[in-house]
Amino acid sequence: EPLYATALSPVADAGHVIFHLGGQNDGALTAFDAGTGEVVWSWDGDGPAYASPMVAELGGVRQIVTVTQAHVVGVAAASGELLWERPFVSRSTNNSITPIVDGDDVIITGHDLGVTRFRPRLENGRWTTETLWETDEVSMFMSNPVLAGQTLFGMSHLRSGQFFAVDAGSGATLWRTEGREATNSAVVLADDLLFLLNNDGDLVVARTDRTGFSQVARYEVAPTATWAQPTISGNRLFIKDESNVTLWTVE
Repeated sequence: EPLYATALSPVADAGHVIFHLGGQNDGALTAFDAGTGEVVWSWDGDGPAYASPMVAELGGVRQIVTVTQAHVVGVAAASGELLWERPFVSRSTNNSITPIVDGDDVIITGHDLGVTRFRPRLENGRWTTETLWETDEVSMFMSNPVLAGQTLFGMSHLRSGQFFAVDAGSGATLWRTEGREATNSAVVLADDLLFLLNNDGDLVVARTDRTGFSQVARYEVAPTATWAQPTISGNRLFIKDESNVTLWTVE
């Protein structure tokens, strides 16, 4: 397993189940037949990280986009062939944030690495990646951001935790809170609302507002630490703390 244990989730695509096996400095992104469990393909170019793979159509090619131990890569979904890769090593080799795919572009972030938007391109039979913008005004350690339209919302680890909004087209920071929000916040987008579950058991509900942080409500939903991602189903919200799973209703 990776240095800090397994954290990624598998992804299903076209009858395959795909996830990154192995541990520190030794692993393989592997596709299994969902019906038989047989290995369909395997790419062993790098060890696993803590982020989960994504299925994307980039440059007209269906591929698995994922962050590995030391890179962000695109691998052909049908064959496992490496299409492109970029070096990507966050602080303490802690690549934890799942990439966001927006059209033909990929948005990545990592501990003390800021945020980068880039575009993989296939030209004359060769894949390259072009950086579209970068910002170091926000950066994420373990809190995955969400994309609402053309706005990236999330919690940066800078200043001991800042909620933020970044324009996804330009990389411009739209707003940031003062800081000291939390060590981590698990962010879920539901319609035009953000559900931000802080690691101290507080749930913050805010609007997807580009003009500033717009808190709707704040609730204490757990007596112990809450590191797991909350799950929304209809008007029901499932919260897991250190020892319990609780069900809350949203009205």
